[in-house]
Amino acid sequence: MSKIAIVQAAAEKTIAAESARTGQLLRRAEKLAAGIIIVTGFQLLDAKSLLESSAELARISGYLSLGVLSVALFFAICAMCVKGYADYPRGNKLWDNLKPEQVSEDAAQEALVQLLLQSREQNALLNDAKAASLFWCAWLFFAGCLLVAGSQLLDALAYTLAM
Repeated sequence: MSKIAIVQAAAEKTIAAESARTGQLLRRAEKLAAGIIIVTGFQLLDAKSLLESSAELARISGYLSLGVLSVALFFAICAMCVKGYADYPRGNKLWDNLKPEQVSEDAAQEALVQLLLQSREQNALLNDAKAASLFWCAWLFFAGCLLVAGSQLLDALAYTLAM
């Protein structure tokens, strides 16, 4: 087995692994977005009572929770974008580049390996950006949930003290 064949097989495996990573990151982003939307919906259902709360801290916490959850949702949506991923060339582009007689078989295989490695690198960079976006999304979601709980508890405490 030649070095080119070995590198080509390894490049194809890494592209498949990066494609699986893309799918995993998309599923994670969808789950986070769904959770954020549900928590935001619960907070919005109680928004009127929070806005009318006698506790200033409860109102501020309510506003902050909606803001933080909105930013978290933005990061989740950014992580769901699939633009910019490299794929195999469409149409006859690859064949047209490798068909001429002056292109040897070894040169054609090297060009294919280069294409695979460049595609993998481009997809890996995009997946790294998605992973970073999801990292911040998860932390903001956690902070938003804490703020939601805090605003509800502060509102309940203010209501109890007012009675």
